[in-house]
Amino acid sequence: MKRPFLVALLVPGLLPAFAVAQHASAPQPRMEWREVAFNFGDVYHQEKYVHAFLFRNMGPAALEIKAVNPSCGCTAVKFDRVVGPGQTGQVELSIDGAKVHGSFDKSAAVESNDADQPHLVLKVIGREIPYVNVQPEGTVHLQGRYGEPIEQDVTITSNEKDLDLKVLGVTSNLDDKITYAVDNGTGPGEYRLKIYKNPKLPALSTYGSIQVHTNSTRMPLSTVPVHVMTKSSISMSPTVLNYGEVAFANAQGKQTPATKTITLTRPDGRFQIKDVTVSNPNYKATVDAVTPGLQYRVQVTFTPPLRKQGKQTEAGELVIHTDDPQEPAMRVQLIAHSL
Repeated sequence: MKRPFLVALLVPGLLPAFAVAQHASAPQPRMEWREVAFNFGDVYHQEKYVHAFLFRNMGPAALEIKAVNPSCGCTAVKFDRVVGPGQTGQVELSIDGAKVHGSFDKSAAVESNDADQPHLVLKVIGREIPYVNVQPEGTVHLQGRYGEPIEQDVTITSNEKDLDLKVLGVTSNLDDKITYAVDNGTGPGEYRLKIYKNPKLPALSTYGSIQVHTNSTRMPLSTVPVHVMTKSSISMSPTVLNYGEVAFANAQGKQTPATKTITLTRPDGRFQIKDVTVSNPNYKATVDAVTPGLQYRVQVTFTPPLRKQGKQTEAGELVIHTDDPQEPAMRVQLIAHSL
C-alpha cells in the first residue's frame, strides 16, 4: 500500500517549499512611523532637547524593539519594547544640552522584528542660538612672536528681540597677558570687544577666558575662551622625547642605552646654549654645535635602570638654558616605559 504523504516528504524540493509556505503565512508586525526625522530649528539653549518619535504597529503580530543605539554618548533613549497589533508606541531621544554647541545632528538606530525594516535610523537636528551672541564663535587665538602686535575683535549682539542689550563690564583671568576694551559697534545694540596680546611676553602657550557681563537676565554672563601664545624664535624639534618600550635591566651592567636627538635652530639672529640639566639621572645630555650661533644638536641618552616592578615608567625633564632673554629656558619632556 502506497503512502502518498510519506512519498511527498521524500521528494526533493517539496519539504523546503512546504516550510517556506508555512513561514510566509505566519503573522508579521509592521511599523508605521509618523516621522523618522525631526528638526528643532533655531532654539535657545535648553538643559535637554527631547523628542518622542511615534509609531503604530499595523501588523497582526506583536512588535518587538530589540535595541535603540544612539550615535553618541550625549544622547539618551527610552522606548516601548513590545507593542501589540494596532497599538502605538514611541522612541524618545534626549540630548544633553551641555554637549550642544551651535548646530547639532544626532541619530539613533532602531532594531526590531519588523522584517521589512529591521534596522531603521531616527534623526534629530537643530541649531542652538545663545541669548547673547558672540562672533566669531570659539576660541580667540592671539599668537605671535616677541614684540609683534597681535589683536582681535569680537562682536557682541543679542538674539533676544525684546532686549536693548547693554554690556555692563568685562573681566578676565589673563590680565597679565592681554588687555581689552569695549566700544559701540556699527549698529544699535552692537558692541565691539577689542583684545590685545601683550607684545613683551616671553615664549609661552596658555589658555584663559574673558567674561562679558550684560543686562540679559537669561544670559548675564558670556565667556570668550582665549589662547595666548608667544611663538619661539628658536625652533626646537622634537619637543618631547618618547623612548617607547625599552628592555629594563635584570642585573647591573646588562642595560642597553638608547639615544635620541633634539635640534635647535634660529633662522634669524644668533644664540648660544649655556648648559643643559636633566631631572632624572637615567638620562644624560650632551651638546654639539652644528653651526655655532645658529644651530645646535642635543643628544639625550637613556640608560634603563634595574627593573623593580612589572611595568615601570621613567619620566624626566630636560631644560636647555640659552643666552636669549626671551627664551632663557627651553623644556623637553622625557619618558620611557619598560617592556
